[in-house]
Amino acid sequence: MGEFRLLIGSQSPQWGESLAAVFAENILFEVAGSVTSAELVEAAVRFHPDIVLWKIEGEDPVPLVTELQLRCPFVLPVVLVDNPQKLDLLVLLRAGVRGCLPLRLLPRQIVHAVELIAKAGMLCLPRLGSGFVSRAELQSEAPGNGNLTDREREVLSLLGQNLSNQEIGRALFLSESTVKTHLRSIFRKLGVRNRTEALVAAFRLGVLEQKGFVPEKY
Repeated sequence: MGEFRLLIGSQSPQWGESLAAVFAENILFEVAGSVTSAELVEAAVRFHPDIVLWKIEGEDPVPLVTELQLRCPFVLPVVLVDNPQKLDLLVLLRAGVRGCLPLRLLPRQIVHAVELIAKAGMLCLPRLGSGFVSRAELQSEAPGNGNLTDREREVLSLLGQNLSNQEIGRALFLSESTVKTHLRSIFRKLGVRNRTEALVAAFRLGVLEQKGFVPEKY
C-alpha cells in the first residue's frame, strides 16, 4: 500500500487509466481510482484520497476545487491544464490548489511533480511569462511593488521552501517573533493576506526566481 492515496479526474478514461498505471509503478502512491470531472467530488468523499489530480478540459476549475476543499479539506488538489498562462494562479491558490501543471508534461514528470507536492509540501507552478499579468494589475495587487529588504527576501525565499516560522528563524538565526515581524512587513509591502499569496505575488513581480517550484524542463 502506498503512502499517498491518489484520485484522478478526467473526461478521457484512457488518459486516466494510462496515468494511473504510471503512478502505480511508484511505491509512494496508491491509485484509488480514475473518474470523470462530474464524479470527482463525490468520489473524493468516498475514497478519502490524499491527492486529487484533475485534468481540466474547458471547465472553470475554481468552483469544483472550492467544493472539493469544503467537503474534503485535507485533500491536496492538483490541476493539469493545456495552457496555465490563461488561468489566474492567485485565484486557484486561494481556492486551495497546490499544483498547476501543463499537459505537455510526460507522465513520469507528472508523477515527479505530484511527489514533490505530496512528500515535500511544495507548490508546483509553471513559470510565469512576461504577459501573465499587466503592470497595472501588479500595482493594484501589490501597492509596495515588492520593495523588500535583503532580510525580507531571505525570509520569503525560505517561505518558498515550505518552512515554518520556527525553521526560518533557525536558518537565519532569528527569533520566531522577529520572523513574524518580517512576514507582516512582507505581507504589507506585497499587498497580500497570507504566505501562499506572498509567494505568488513575489514571483509575479519578479522579486524572486522560482526556486523550489517545478522547473521549466518539467
